[in-house]
Formats: sequence, C-alpha cells, structure tokens
Amino acid sequence: MKFVFVCPEQGKIFETDRFSLTDNRGVREDDEGNRFLDARVRLAEPCPFCGKIHDYAARELVCPFGPEEQKS
Repeated sequence: MKFVFVCPEQGKIFETDRFSLTDNRGVREDDEGNRFLDARVRLAEPCPFCGKIHDYAARELVCPFGPEEQKS
C-alpha cells in the first residue's frame, strides 16, 4: 500500500510504499472523540525531492482514501 507524503523541505507531494511504522501506540481517541493512529511513519529510502529520510507523525499524512476530488 502506498502512502501520500509531502516533502517538508520543498513542499512537494509524492507516494511510496517504502516506509515503516515506528513508535506504534495503536489507535487512540482525542478529546473530541476522533480516532487516530498514534505512530510515526519513517521513509525507508530517501525523499525523491530532497534526498533526506523523513519521519512523520501518522496524523500528518494525507489520507489516500479521501474523496476523489481531494486527489490530484
């Protein structure tokens, strides 16, 4: 499965399936009742735009299953 990432250095969007979950604390709920994955997502290979290995909070990622009009 590919996830959608944004390069924090250049602001460009890319997809990859080359990542791993770290610090996975499972699904949690915030004060408003919204569920989220409490984990980090780390690239397994360098970013195609800046060449760095990025690490993201899972909540920061763009949802690849959102409405079609959000995808481009």
